[in-house]
Amino acid sequence: GPVTATVSIINALWIWNEVYRVPDIAVSQAPPTAPELTVEDETQILFRIDPATSSVSYDVDEHLAGIDRTAHGTTRGVAGDLVLDTLDPSASQLGTIVVNVAQLTSDESLRDRRLRADFLESGEFPLATFVPTSVEGLPAEIVDGTPYPLVIAGNLTVKESTAPVTLDAVATRTGDTVQVTATTDVLLSTFDVGPISIIGLVRTGDDARLTFDVTFVRTTQDAAPPSTTEAPAPETEGDASGPSFANTVMPVLQDNCASCHNDGGAGYHVWPLETAGDAADVASGLAIVTESRYMPPWPATDLSASFLHDPSLSDAEIAAIVDWAAAGGHLDVDASEPIVASPTTQEAFDADIELRSDIAYRGTTKKPNDYRCFLVDPGFTADTWVTGYEFEPDKTEVVHHALAYRVSSPDEIAQLRAADAETTKGGWDCDDAMAAVGQFLAWAPGQGATRFPDGAGLHFTAGDAIMMQIHYHVEPHGEEEPPADRSTLRLEVADPGAPMADITYRVYTAPAEIPCRPGLEHGRLCNRDNVIAELFESYGGLGALLPDGTLLRCGKTLEDVAVLVDGIASSDCEMTIGEDATALAVFGHMHELGDTFTMTLNPGTDREQIVLDIAAWDFAWQMNYEFAEPLQLHAGDTLRIACTWDRNRYTTPVNRYVTWSEGTEDEMCYSALTLLPAPVPEVPAGP
Repeated sequence: GPVTATVSIINALWIWNEVYRVPDIAVSQAPPTAPELTVEDETQILFRIDPATSSVSYDVDEHLAGIDRTAHGTTRGVAGDLVLDTLDPSASQLGTIVVNVAQLTSDESLRDRRLRADFLESGEFPLATFVPTSVEGLPAEIVDGTPYPLVIAGNLTVKESTAPVTLDAVATRTGDTVQVTATTDVLLSTFDVGPISIIGLVRTGDDARLTFDVTFVRTTQDAAPPSTTEAPAPETEGDASGPSFANTVMPVLQDNCASCHNDGGAGYHVWPLETAGDAADVASGLAIVTESRYMPPWPATDLSASFLHDPSLSDAEIAAIVDWAAAGGHLDVDASEPIVASPTTQEAFDADIELRSDIAYRGTTKKPNDYRCFLVDPGFTADTWVTGYEFEPDKTEVVHHALAYRVSSPDEIAQLRAADAETTKGGWDCDDAMAAVGQFLAWAPGQGATRFPDGAGLHFTAGDAIMMQIHYHVEPHGEEEPPADRSTLRLEVADPGAPMADITYRVYTAPAEIPCRPGLEHGRLCNRDNVIAELFESYGGLGALLPDGTLLRCGKTLEDVAVLVDGIASSDCEMTIGEDATALAVFGHMHELGDTFTMTLNPGTDREQIVLDIAAWDFAWQMNYEFAEPLQLHAGDTLRIACTWDRNRYTTPVNRYVTWSEGTEDEMCYSALTLLPAPVPEVPAGP
């Protein structure tokens, strides 16, 4: 049947891209090499770290899938030299310690992949180094077998960040070995590797404990390099008495995961699922993300209206995966057994028109929030009804969100064409384009195609054009240029002459005012007026007027909303419905500080109904929710939207007042309803 804003599992890409990104980086198990020390005379002895009996590990507090635990990871990829002066131990030297962080492993292979790929960036920075600057506590004489407490100061480098750290250590010489155990506490944020906060799944602290447990073995200056680090032991096949993979787990993966994660699917590069062995490799991770109901994602809570196309797994399906993983992820099929997506019952989106810019647009790291407009011509020579649309981002790593507008005025079309003709880069800068009327699309990560019910569509007249405004958010990374993007808007149109009802897209907003934390209000950008001036420079007059305009329209003052309670800011706005209408779908939108979102119809009355409730907002998963039964609105009804934001999620180094605006570091409380004129049309049930 017709599907409004179809939600496809294929869009799970956006969530998994935030959790466990990319297939595992190839990791060599060879130990690293460290700068070598030299002995000066016969009173000095050279010792070298033995990687087979040494390790470096981390411990971080973690709240994972509702459970507090400690994440522990270890690597044996460690190297370094020690010169022990037997005559004058205070003259001994500890050399640079080199650690291969790409070899870190924990009890969760998916966690390891995430750390390697995105936080440690070990493909580019596989080695961390500790360069000692002083060693305190060395005795006047070393007695064999006696432990000596030491304080070792030095500089730790992880990726491109270097900071001083102090190790509390104990060193013991026993014949031809020196055993050193040392610990230090560091902040993940100091080295740009955390803390991790993935809403609804995992949150870590910023504090991490590093432990060096190394054995130095006596060697000679010309000795061969240390032996190769042993590769991690292969995972066991598990308990054959556990649930059958073939009968219980594989069908769930085929029905719910494979369409996205098979080769050619949108999520294949996130986690490739082609064989039974791919699933067994991450069995415990699959149990965590499904038991927590983090995957497949469905942010709307049970308080919301009933929606179509809920991809959530049933209790029985979750139990199948959890029980199978708990038994060790045993396979009762060959590991090479293909996992193939089950045929879908949803009708494929078959576009009649595809629209994109003639020239791919490449942004710049000098403008991280880049608003680019593209005028495209659908070629309408007569009245045309658009019955469905789909926005497909080309370069998902830089496309933050997109809007589309219907442009009918010949004068406005001419002006936009002139703006487009002034550049050869593709499109034009359009920070003020949010003033345009005729918006019919607001796309954010997580959305699929939109189809309207039979007999309904968006009305375009001959000569109408479409303007796409795409927000590119470019994260600076060295000198690397962002990719060139050529995103696509696809349209389905009705046969000429068919009687149609006109779809409208109605926007509802509330203020967003989030002050700096109490006690941290210093700094120029903790002053709201200075932030408004900055918005004017970045986005023009409308960008500067929106914050106050939203307050005025909702009858709010800063005293009402610019308040933090335990780091949480909140806002709401009530609006009166002007005419009878039928709502087909609802959409809510905030940025990365978002905490909760709620839309309520007729609040505080006996007709109160929660339309959409999202208790754990995640920017990575947003969609239009299609009502299972169209929602009837009456003239005079009250609609309230309410948003909360968590100030603690603000990670930008500059402390800043946050208000309503377009930038990623700004915020919104935005919603929309897809409407048809009343009465309620006959809408076939979705597949």
